[in-house]
Amino acid sequence: MTGNTQTERMRELLRQFYTQDIEESLLASLLQRVEDPLKPRTETGGLRLNPILLLLAAILALAVGTFLSFSFGGL
Repeated sequence: MTGNTQTERMRELLRQFYTQDIEESLLASLLQRVEDPLKPRTETGGLRLNPILLLLAAILALAVGTFLSFSFGGL
């Protein structure tokens, strides 16, 4: 393919893609965002969470726990 033919083919494919009626649910979109990008499913088909999100959740829980401990702990 020449450059011009390839460009025209890509434009046609993009037109076909954007004319499709793709209805994605909010839940499916959310699950796609939180799953592990390298290996999204386990061997049995279960969801694997993104390790960075798990780490951020653990840090947030630790920070909230520390805040509550110093605020209401009565030191």
